Amino acid sequence: MDPQAGPRLPNPNSYPTQLPALKERVKELEDALSKAHERIDDLEKGGPARRADGGSSRSRHATPATASTQAVLAQAVSRQQARARGGSGAQAGQKSWGFLDLLGLTQGAAAGAPATGPISKKLVAAGGARAAVNSVIPPPSDALAVLQAASAAIGTHFAQAAVAGSSKSVELLGDDQKNKEIAVLVRGQLCTALSRVLLHGFKSFKLIGRYHIWDFVQHACEATHERLRRAGGNYSAAERTMTGTVVEVNSSGVEGPANNPNIKFRSFVCSGLNHGLLHEWIAVLTADAETMGKFYETWAFVRSSEQALPQMMEAIRPLASHKYTLSLDYETSRWDLH
Repeated sequence: MDPQAGPRLPNPNSYPTQLPALKERVKELEDALSKAHERIDDLEKGGPARRADGGSSRSRHATPATASTQAVLAQAVSRQQARARGGSGAQAGQKSWGFLDLLGLTQGAAAGAPATGPISKKLVAAGGARAAVNSVIPPPSDALAVLQAASAAIGTHFAQAAVAGSSKSVELLGDDQKNKEIAVLVRGQLCTALSRVLLHGFKSFKLIGRYHIWDFVQHACEATHERLRRAGGNYSAAERTMTGTVVEVNSSGVEGPANNPNIKFRSFVCSGLNHGLLHEWIAVLTADAETMGKFYETWAFVRSSEQALPQMMEAIRPLASHKYTLSLDYETSRWDLH
């Protein structure tokens, strides 16, 4: 900082007694800041910088005092830009930012208030103003496309049976005990793509530990039982097979890999394909409003719009046209997805 300017800046605790002198000094430094911006503007336009009174051109070489002042101003602007990115801004309605604002000494600034005035406009042009924080996190732009691609890849896999002279039948292509490729396509690609969509806006944190997507599946299963109990207990095919699969997967083991929630979720998806109802299971999982509110933010993809869930279901609906024989214990008995 300029050795001449530093000592004249009062301690914030002494503002009441030194306010008049402080205001005068601030005005001087604001004038210096304004002239510095004029010089920068002239240089950017390619023309010589003129004095405020229309006199002769400024020297191309800055004096030591001018260089020192410019260094102070550059440091001040840099500090203000850092504060802006951190969430502080100029007070709403303020015509310009004073030197104390740039030094970060202004108290009571409205957080997030838009900066106005000529100086702030220059900062905006330089990218120094803080962008508005959006509380809604958009889903990965390719999440749905990746899910559609994973579904299409499985369709291409089964299309091998229709190739003239092919020795591969639909049954063989859909059996993970006889065809490793279907295991990789389902457990390695489809499950990953599906979980990527389902995890958008997922409330993973809880008081102790973290929620897993399998916790959501189990809770949705319990909510389905309760909803249907109140309605008379008439289960649809999707509701009956989905709730039965959750029980089957959970009973496969309580120790080692069998108790891994990632493996349980992938086995759940495999069972949905075996039953040809995976797309309908998604609708059952997301049917209970209370469960959705517990596990998902309001801006989550599966709650974001009326079109989101149908889009997700349509992406995997074509999978129901194929015949699968996928083992629920594939990963615990073989561990061969490479």
